[in-house]
Amino acid sequence: MSSISDHLGDLELVDEINFDKYKDYFRGFSIHMAIICDLQQGGKITEKEAFIEIKKVYKQFKSYHKQLDKESNE
Repeated sequence: MSSISDHLGDLELVDEINFDKYKDYFRGFSIHMAIICDLQQGGKITEKEAFIEIKKVYKQFKSYHKQLDKESNE
């Protein structure tokens, strides 16, 4: 099985996402999810690779969202 890096060179598909740079962090999440889905549909990554990347994005999004909740409750 080929890896994502085989398809995209040295580019790391999902590294650390800075949700602060988006006006709406839900929009940032949506953009990253769409990119992963488009790569999978275009045959650049497998379904399994897309699932792994989606889990990474969701984990970062969830952590960011929890941090915002924590800060707003202080």
